[in-house]
Amino acid sequence: MGANNNKKKRQRRRDGSNWGFFKKTVYYAIVVILVMAVVEAYLLWLDNYNMLHPEVVAATAMGYVEELPLDGVLVWDERVVPAPREGVVTYLFHEPRRVQKGDTVAAIDGVAVAVDTPGYFSPILDGQEGKWVYAKLWHGFSQFPLLENPRPVQEGLPLEKGKPLGKLVPQPQDLRCIAYLDKTISLEQDIKRGFLEIKTEPAGKGRQAAVRASVEVGQKVKVYLTLPFFPPEILRRRTFSCSVLTGNRQGVALPHSAVVLREGALGVLMVKGTVTEFTQVEGFPADESNFFITKGVVPGNVVVLHADKVKEGVVRLW
Repeated sequence: MGANNNKKKRQRRRDGSNWGFFKKTVYYAIVVILVMAVVEAYLLWLDNYNMLHPEVVAATAMGYVEELPLDGVLVWDERVVPAPREGVVTYLFHEPRRVQKGDTVAAIDGVAVAVDTPGYFSPILDGQEGKWVYAKLWHGFSQFPLLENPRPVQEGLPLEKGKPLGKLVPQPQDLRCIAYLDKTISLEQDIKRGFLEIKTEPAGKGRQAAVRASVEVGQKVKVYLTLPFFPPEILRRRTFSCSVLTGNRQGVALPHSAVVLREGALGVLMVKGTVTEFTQVEGFPADESNFFITKGVVPGNVVVLHADKVKEGVVRLW
């Protein structure tokens, strides 16, 4: 009899424990559901708040210029100055320099060698004297021939009669350049206008180079330019590098997040009073931070900063 009573008590304790576990499970489940409901309600409120109170940004004025690298070769009229006699040559100067008619530029065994015309005299030769001419460079080569390193004529050594002791570049004359450039729409427009803007130093100002001739070569454009300078030191080499500035345009800058693609159209969410309105724009990415817009937005226009998170409609900015 006592054993039966103990068995019933243990059964009631087990039943009470199971019921307690069930109640706790239900309680925690209800708490979790309530928390999730509160979080969901908060997120819905926050999303609705963000829709009505989006971050905005004002368009700022911006200028954009394409910068194309130019690596070309220089062309000028020149002639070799031959040794008038055999002997040991010495020079009055060892760098290219402007000279006048009758100026002494060297001496052979102490006998002066003078030039018969004004220009630039250079005692530095590269073996292309008389060969490096426009006709061959423009029509005869799809790529520019390799150049030997220029070297000065050595002093103190015997020089045979008639051998070159330097070169003379008559002045005045234009310094010319032949180069290949990547073909772009703006570059083609500049070529049609007859000039290109070039910059020889990163922080320097642009200068105009006249276009003498041009021809398309695949995805490149071969150009023949007149450069707006001709310093004597440039005779040390026949290669030339600079930047071509093209496509100078004015527009506005906006962060990339302000520009979206909707139904195949590029645009922004323009803020007009208390509403946002999708406005189509034209432009392109200018850099990692800015999108350059040429049409559709003017400086001072206010647009939604994160356009992909906001729909058109009523907004409350304040």
